[in-house]
Amino acid sequence: MKQRNGFVSNSSSSSFIVKKEGLNELQIYAIHNHIEIVNKGIFTDWQEEHPDEAWTVTENDLVIELSTWMDNFDMEFFLKKIGVPEKNII
Repeated sequence: MKQRNGFVSNSSSSSFIVKKEGLNELQIYAIHNHIEIVNKGIFTDWQEEHPDEAWTVTENDLVIELSTWMDNFDMEFFLKKIGVPEKNII
């Protein structure tokens, strides 16, 4: 299996794997509820007014897997805003 490092901005699909090591319960909750969190206006510097393309979120004991067919929600920005260490994002 090939693994791509970095973020693709012009792709119609994207995915991330986030290592859960060192994440707290609030961060994990926020990842699962990313649209709700942003639409509540918690981040005043959020770049989109009303994101509506939720990512698919699955989780196991070690990682959270995020995927989307349309990357209209800036997940990289969101993960940084909730304090996920960059070293945890694959």
